[in-house]
Amino acid sequence: MDILIVKLGALGDVVNTLPLAVRLHRALGARIHWLIEPLSHPIVAQHPCVAHAIVFDRSRWRPAAAAVAKQIRSRRFDAVLDLQRTLKSGSFAMLARARRRIGFDRARCKEMTWLLPFDRVPPSEPTAHMVHQYLEFAGYLGAADREIQWEIAGGQPPPRTLPAKYAVLNIGATKPANRWPQARWAALGTALWEQLQLPCVVTGGKEDVFAAERIQAKAPPGLVNLAGQTRIDQLVHVLQNAAVVVTCDTGPMHLAVALNTPVVALFGPSDPRRTGPFKGRVINAAVDCAPCNRKTCPDPVCMRQIGLQPVIEQIRELLQ
Repeated sequence: MDILIVKLGALGDVVNTLPLAVRLHRALGARIHWLIEPLSHPIVAQHPCVAHAIVFDRSRWRPAAAAVAKQIRSRRFDAVLDLQRTLKSGSFAMLARARRRIGFDRARCKEMTWLLPFDRVPPSEPTAHMVHQYLEFAGYLGAADREIQWEIAGGQPPPRTLPAKYAVLNIGATKPANRWPQARWAALGTALWEQLQLPCVVTGGKEDVFAAERIQAKAPPGLVNLAGQTRIDQLVHVLQNAAVVVTCDTGPMHLAVALNTPVVALFGPSDPRRTGPFKGRVINAAVDCAPCNRKTCPDPVCMRQIGLQPVIEQIRELLQ
């Protein structure tokens, strides 16, 4: 059985889809093909349950779309699973030569993709965690329930030497409203060193380099700043070997969960029931406007009101 998964999205979305690929491969013996964007390609391409990764680089939209169309038309699939729920992903699913095309029920579709002639998984709870929502496709195809597994390949050491034991402070977030204040991150790094003798490693994307430098200037000398310096496989190594990861709602949070690293997640605008850590501790402030799911906010009070002490207490419990 050959199954094409269309999940182009961000790192966290892709990581949350991996248990579906594992279950389809293990339970049905399916050969998994995956249409993916370049950012998350290393995770998918090196995965033991994925036979073939097809890259769509939207920065080169026209030639990339033509190349993808040629690839997915060159073989026949038993099923195509559109997990992205957009017109773009639906169009690629329609181009594929497949016996079945399967998508979410109407209530969970976006951009009117419920109009496409797909089989539909039965309606379900839209606030359920996305790992469970993606696994509904496995149940629909007859894959028996099994232990939820990610099976991510091991990473490579980063460009800087890491402490023997450390906490990761993952300061970035794609949505600006999800970010914790820089001063709070610096204070956390100082508190972990002074109270627990635990050095910190800062991670984030290239857009977080300036913020990381400001945090490093206020934190203890032992802090290791890796913001903007790690490939995906190096980030895997950093997260996998951490004693604990403190993070906002962003892709590396889900990656840390998949690597079975203890996670403390700071949540404000997002709904942790759907997009929070599948396993881990969630800290959020009790404000009336959250969760609002906004990408930007003139005054993200929900994140600003997450204090330092509750975070330290959760880390202390996890380390014990």
